[in-house]
Amino acid sequence: MNKVIIFIFSVSTLLFNSCEKKDTVSVQTTKMDSTGLNIVFIDLDTLLENYDLYLEKKGQLEEQSKSAEKALAGKIEAFQKRAQKFQAEVMEIQQKANTIAPVELKKLEEKFGKQQENLAKEEEALMKQRESVATELEKKLVDTQNDIQKNLDDYLAKIAEEKGYSLILKKGSLGGVMYGTPTLDITLETAKALNEEYKNTKK
Repeated sequence: MNKVIIFIFSVSTLLFNSCEKKDTVSVQTTKMDSTGLNIVFIDLDTLLENYDLYLEKKGQLEEQSKSAEKALAGKIEAFQKRAQKFQAEVMEIQQKANTIAPVELKKLEEKFGKQQENLAKEEEALMKQRESVATELEKKLVDTQNDIQKNLDDYLAKIAEEKGYSLILKKGSLGGVMYGTPTLDITLETAKALNEEYKNTKK
């Protein structure tokens, strides 16, 4: 169950970090604009906060994770109640074993043996279902990360060629830019362009 719950809290972080894994540029590199290079930067934190695809997929994954958690929680709770009832019945019979006829005691042992086997199978099935749900969510998360990264890479390559950018630096919690003149910030125009492209794909 914990593995599924983790998705609720990690979706935003994982999506964010996937876009942060591009090669960072050292502070020394940012000084190269004095040589005539056309340099701009993107604040990745702000970009993701304004990117419709990211926000939509993030919401979907979080909702799917919560739904999966709720469904599994109900099944696990029901299983735990059956297991507790079984244990209570076994303990009761053990306490009365001296007063039960051997033939009847043997029948009870066989009955409890089958119940224990069924509970073990049910527990295994729940574990497999939990792993399956977690794997499915993880795959969707990776696919979303790849989609976002590809869209960003494709757009930056296109805009760099159109506007003659030599370098597009990354600003953010893991970026290589501590400060950039606001006139060099192309974050919002990038978000706007990406949103327009995403909007067109939904038509």
